[in-house]
Amino acid sequence: MMAQRIGRTWQWFRNRPLVFKFTMVSFVLIALPLAITGYLTYASYSSSIQRNVGKYQADFVRELTTNIDTFMNELNLLSLLPYQSPDIMDYLASGKKPGTPWTWDERVALEDLSKRVFTNGRVDVIGMYLYGISGVSYVHRPDGVPDTAGTSYKEEPWYGKASATGKGIFLGSHEVKSSRASGYQVFSIVRKIRSIDTGEDLGYFQLDVEVRAIRNKINQLSMNNNENVAIFDSDNQLVYKNHDTFELDESSYRGTGTVIVDRNGQKELLTYHTSPLTGWTTIETVPVSVLTRDTVAVRNYFVAIAVASCGLAGLLMTLLSVRITRPISQLRNMMKKVERGDLDVSIPISSRDEVGQLSQSFNVMVSKLSDLGYRLYETEIREKHAQMAALQSQINPHFLYNTLGTISMYAELQGNREVVRMTNNLSRLLRYSITNSRSEVTLAEELQHVRGYMVIQQIRFEERLGFDVRVQEESLLEQPVIRLMLQPIVENSIIHGIEKGRGRGTVILSAAREEGRLVITVEDDGRGVPEADLQELRSNLRLAPLSDDIGGHGLVNVHRRIALRYGHQYGVAVDSKPFAGTKVVLTLPLATSM
Repeated sequence: MMAQRIGRTWQWFRNRPLVFKFTMVSFVLIALPLAITGYLTYASYSSSIQRNVGKYQADFVRELTTNIDTFMNELNLLSLLPYQSPDIMDYLASGKKPGTPWTWDERVALEDLSKRVFTNGRVDVIGMYLYGISGVSYVHRPDGVPDTAGTSYKEEPWYGKASATGKGIFLGSHEVKSSRASGYQVFSIVRKIRSIDTGEDLGYFQLDVEVRAIRNKINQLSMNNNENVAIFDSDNQLVYKNHDTFELDESSYRGTGTVIVDRNGQKELLTYHTSPLTGWTTIETVPVSVLTRDTVAVRNYFVAIAVASCGLAGLLMTLLSVRITRPISQLRNMMKKVERGDLDVSIPISSRDEVGQLSQSFNVMVSKLSDLGYRLYETEIREKHAQMAALQSQINPHFLYNTLGTISMYAELQGNREVVRMTNNLSRLLRYSITNSRSEVTLAEELQHVRGYMVIQQIRFEERLGFDVRVQEESLLEQPVIRLMLQPIVENSIIHGIEKGRGRGTVILSAAREEGRLVITVEDDGRGVPEADLQELRSNLRLAPLSDDIGGHGLVNVHRRIALRYGHQYGVAVDSKPFAGTKVVLTLPLATSM
């Protein structure tokens, strides 16, 4: 199927004019390399921009992660402060029941720990929680005075992870309820405190830091408004994002890498890096359209130049193609005239290239064809005259007349009146056909010739053949008509209509004046002409005056003689129906004197 479609397309292209072919081929040869070069240039430049930006973005994400890790490491060190205070360790290890008032020494130790945490100078801690396994606690929030915990630490969401390890556990952004109108967002570190001597679990230490501390770290690095930065913790919970519209399924981004993502129908360059300290993943995205903004401008500029170049090249190639093919088109038109028989043509020679040489050869060929045609016509005329002279020399009219007279005399002596009538009428037919040199006769003479022919046919067919002549007015009998025009048509009516039928048949020959013309009708009631033969006959009648190849039929020959003598508006028309007869109408001009 594909091969057939390609073949049809190729054949269609081969049939197009030369101007179209030259223009299309030239356009393809120019436009295709430009398009390929432009696409490769744009793709290479765009890819280079993305690689460079991706590398810069990866450096930025790593640097941001490093700064945050430095900050978190300071926070991690602060979470080790209980180990530096034996009093705090003793407080956690004490078996005091929850709600028991602090002693003076315990209060001093707890306030000293709180002071060291909140005034460390490196990390801006806003909340501190100390929980003992036995139930003691110490909570210091920015919205109140230090107090004991109101709820059990085992109900905190971090308890499961913190109880499984002695390392610091970093908690992502979460809300801390406050006595004020609304809570506040913090991220935290929680560390399980163990006995230095026995390794026994003593309690948990939690520090809260405002989320804006991370925001400040991010703002310290140079960024533009098109960058989206977000941080997710190890549980895929959002820690921070710099735009509220940032939405991303971050579950598959762990480790370090740069990818192209499709987010909300827009392609973005995404770089991610996971901190080995906190387990948090920092993600930055930048729209690819922003990165390739300059490449789009370069692409549009290139496309504009390519379109202008192709348009100019197409115009120049069209003009050049027209200039090249105009002489060929002129040569084609002249050949069509020669094909129609017009040999009086000549092409002006304006160049000496291949087309000019071809035109000169055409002019020489037409000149020779004209000379050869005239010679051939003259030869054919002479040959026809020689054939006619030879035929006339072989058929001696006087010999035929004398022979027919002798036959008539013997038939008279024998008393055979039918033979006498036939020979006499045949003699008149021969005399009318051979000795009369006029091309036109009166309608009366032509009808008399037909009557003599019908006498012979009626003797042959006896009672089976009827004949009737009807003339509208006597003046029409003097109308000039072509000699031997009616007898072939009447003969066709007998041979093809009546002879092949059964029973009696009648031929009616009528003449009338209609719309300033002489209309002669030959009508029979025979078997008619089949539809296919009738269509072929009408086609031959249409072509008869134009082509010498059409012939061999009496109606066609008569039509040709009338059309060539009086014009194509006159001639023969046929109408017939199977088993309903045939009607032949001859149309001729009336003499002006009538």
